Formats: sequence, structure tokens, C-alpha cells
Amino acid sequence: MLGSFVSLIIPALVCGLSAFLMGLVWYHPKVLGTRWLEARGKNDRAKMDTPFPFVLTFLLWLVAGFFYIWIAQTFGIDTMGGLFSLSCLLWVAFAMPPTVIGSIYTGYPLEAVAIDSSYQLAGYYMFALIYSLVLMF
Repeated sequence: MLGSFVSLIIPALVCGLSAFLMGLVWYHPKVLGTRWLEARGKNDRAKMDTPFPFVLTFLLWLVAGFFYIWIAQTFGIDTMGGLFSLSCLLWVAFAMPPTVIGSIYTGYPLEAVAIDSSYQLAGYYMFALIYSLVLMF
């Protein structure tokens, strides 16, 4: 019982942390952060004055990582190709559509949606890479 718990929790923690850290790079002003703000019609990071967005983002990536690993283990997906396919499936079926639909109704700019949505896909790819490495050892 403890072994199965550890085999789920440890990879989920590493996956969540990796996707979160990738987001710090993704939205860095020298990567896509400045373009993302411009696409949204903003020119500052006023909402980043508190740690709340970062804490919540980290927790949500942990939840996503936990369920990703659980799905992979439950369905016996244990190859790199299978895990990357799972990443694509989850993104196409559950992450990208609500993001795009929400932007249609809220007026959120398509370029900002593309940056956000591609970050989600990259996070799922990070999950596939991390869990593939876990399975190798």
C-alpha cells in the first residue's frame, strides 16, 4: 500500500514542480511574458505583487500531476510514446477547448490564449518526460 502511494505521490510532486518552474521561464519577460502582457493589453505585472497566483498555480499543477500519474498507472501507460499521446489527448480533450471557449465569451485575445494553451500542453509534455524517466529507473 505504501509503495503504491509513494509511486504516485513522488512522481506527481516532481511533475507539478517541473511544470510550475517551466511556467516561471515561459512567462518571463525575456521569453513570452512581455508578448503575453501586450496581447492582453497590459503593460505591467500588477497582479504579481502577491504570492497568491504563484501558490495557486503550483498547487493546481500538483493536482494535475497527481491525476496524470494516476491515469497513466490506472491504464497501464508505461511507454514514452504512450505518455506523450496521453499528454496530447488530455490537452486536446480537456485543456484547450475550455480555454478557447472561455476566450470567445470573455474577449480574451487569441494570441494570449495561444500562449496560455501552449504552456498547458508543454506542462503535460513535461509530465510525460518526467514520468518516462521515473519508469526507466
